[in-house]
Amino acid sequence: MVIQRNEWAEVVTGGVVLAVALLFALYALGVTGDFRAGASDVVRYRVSLVEAGGVSEGTEVRVAGVRVGRVDWVELNPATFAAETELAVDSNFEFPADSVALVSSEGLLGGTYVEIRPGQATHSLAPGDRLRAIVPETGLVDFLLQALNGRR
Repeated sequence: MVIQRNEWAEVVTGGVVLAVALLFALYALGVTGDFRAGASDVVRYRVSLVEAGGVSEGTEVRVAGVRVGRVDWVELNPATFAAETELAVDSNFEFPADSVALVSSEGLLGGTYVEIRPGQATHSLAPGDRLRAIVPETGLVDFLLQALNGRR
């Protein structure tokens, strides 16, 4: 069987489509952090969040706006009704023991992320330690969202 000219065009087009799909998949894995070198080198911390709206497995963890990890899991504590979360953070970062965590938003149309605010303590958090959660001051975005939802 001899491949004709228009069949070669189909074979080449299919190859290009497969190559683009593979490149996109590699890019997506790199962006999510699941394929980066050293991605398995993480330290896990726990946080009890009173308000965890928008936080779910895979939510970014940031410090000063820079992604340093992700939320591994979220579950409701039936005794306290707080959202118990586990954060997987790049092991290259050590946080002072008095660091705090809070839920932040990128704005009115942006996503939610967990922010770690480093403290001033001279000793660091150990793997598995709990970060103290704080509730941020209500900003303009939160005020507008509450107004749109009819909350007071």
